[in-house]
Amino acid sequence: MMYQTWYLADKNVQYRLFNAIIKEQIFPENMYCNSYDHFVELQYHGQVLKLQKNRYSAMERYEFSGAITYIKGKVETEITSLEQLLTVLDSHFDIPISNRLTEELISSREGFALTYEHFNHRQSLIHATLKFSKMPETINFFSWLQHMVDSEQINDLSYSESLVIEGHPTHPLSKTKLPLTTEEIKQFAPEFEKVIALRIMLIHKHNCIITSMENDSEFLLDKVMPEYRYKLKAYLEALDLELKDYSVIIVHPWQYDNVIPYKFVEWIESKLLLPTPFEIEARATLSFRTMQLIGKPFHVKLPVDVQATSAVRTVSSVTTVDGPKLSYELQDMLAIYPQLQVAMEPFGIHANTEPDTARHLACIVRHQPLIADNGTTLVTASLVNRNPVDYQVTVDSYLNWVNHAITEDAIKKFLSIYTKTLIEPLIAYIQDYGLALEAHMQNTIVNLGPNYQMKFIIRDLGGSRIDLSTLQQKLPNISITNKSLIAENIEAVIAKFQHAVIQNQIAELIYHFSRYDDVEEAELFAIVSEIVEQAIDPHKAHAHMLKQVLFGPTITVKALLRMRMESKVKQYVTIDLRNPIFKEV
Repeated sequence: MMYQTWYLADKNVQYRLFNAIIKEQIFPENMYCNSYDHFVELQYHGQVLKLQKNRYSAMERYEFSGAITYIKGKVETEITSLEQLLTVLDSHFDIPISNRLTEELISSREGFALTYEHFNHRQSLIHATLKFSKMPETINFFSWLQHMVDSEQINDLSYSESLVIEGHPTHPLSKTKLPLTTEEIKQFAPEFEKVIALRIMLIHKHNCIITSMENDSEFLLDKVMPEYRYKLKAYLEALDLELKDYSVIIVHPWQYDNVIPYKFVEWIESKLLLPTPFEIEARATLSFRTMQLIGKPFHVKLPVDVQATSAVRTVSSVTTVDGPKLSYELQDMLAIYPQLQVAMEPFGIHANTEPDTARHLACIVRHQPLIADNGTTLVTASLVNRNPVDYQVTVDSYLNWVNHAITEDAIKKFLSIYTKTLIEPLIAYIQDYGLALEAHMQNTIVNLGPNYQMKFIIRDLGGSRIDLSTLQQKLPNISITNKSLIAENIEAVIAKFQHAVIQNQIAELIYHFSRYDDVEEAELFAIVSEIVEQAIDPHKAHAHMLKQVLFGPTITVKALLRMRMESKVKQYVTIDLRNPIFKEV
């Protein structure tokens, strides 16, 4: 079984890499890409890399099968591993593959293999449990999940975080986790559902900066973990120290073991930063560094000096300031639309030192995304991944649950309601406040009820983009510490919405639905186009620019592999692709 999962993981990364080279046009001079009915090939100096194509979708998305073949003259060689493909690309196609990129791609393959193996194990375990409990083994995923939630065996949102086995759907580095070992991946990645013991540390109040939406500098002790107050007080008294001089800060255990002792050795020696014997239990969310505290209505975002996909997952000090500040300033406006809420971030703390060190010791507290409804709450990325209960893609399980069949009409109805419910308020925020929330599938929570009932929550204000001049018309005194939140112009704000929502949310659903023979991809995008146009109020600000950007002939896409190859993870490298909702306006 392990070889089979390794084989699938290896093929997955090969296909993603091949697709990224085509999509991002990572071509040396005189290299050509040819696409035929049933295969795609890269040609360079009389050599060919050829791969079978099952289908082609919007925004240069391919579905491949079979082995990549390397052809030189009359000799054809089947590529049997990722390492062999990387060697051919680097040696024969002048596409530079550094040792570091090789390491990252191999880490991604290992992550996929471990995830697939665990998914198979979960599937076997669930079906054995169903058989033992005399429940139907063909039970629908949503019926099963509701039963598990009602019997308090599972938290539906937390469980859905573990279902995103494909991660980012096209990035070759989707499962990269460096420098984690295999055991550490199994312990800390959300797919493995492990309980993670977060470490509680104490930092001297002179050595930290706190931002509190509720003007409570003791928010962590007062609201998040009051049961630790007297334990910490007693612990400090034994050291002849007083709790009133310290603030609590939560630290990820990997960071606690591998980073804190080296980055903050002088603080620890001088008792400005104190380890304690206390822990608080959590589970990882899809974002890896954000933890759901078990039995508590809070999530905490923590730095982990690990490369997950392309970026190292630390927490900049300015985001611990702007999260609570924006939560406070924007709470009234973000409550206008009942179908779309925003998870508030009431508290942030970071070490009071230079920014490059402070980003390793920081914490943001976020209210747990909660939709008070009777439906099932999921992170939307789980909708386009298979679940281990009925082994269907989760959105298909929903359609079967609510409609008893997956039909063209059911797909169009689902997509229409989903798009309208999500997009109307997001576009209104742009027009009214110059604010684009980063509502991609990792940050978006959906509550799905019977009869296509839907409500959304967006989490993580740190990825927002703001046109400051528009926002200051509503909130004249607002100031933003984190300059990366401030967009150059309104076009950049709209581009953030387009990237997160149109590309990385709606297009993912359409990519899945268009696999059905009777469903036309163009018809689904036409539905989205109509809803987007109706959501733009012609009498409000930025209406013209919204139409120009969203309906223009091209759509700007991050070149994720090129960014990694050029070591520009913090600087966007983009390409322009044909816009699937292009229309004359």
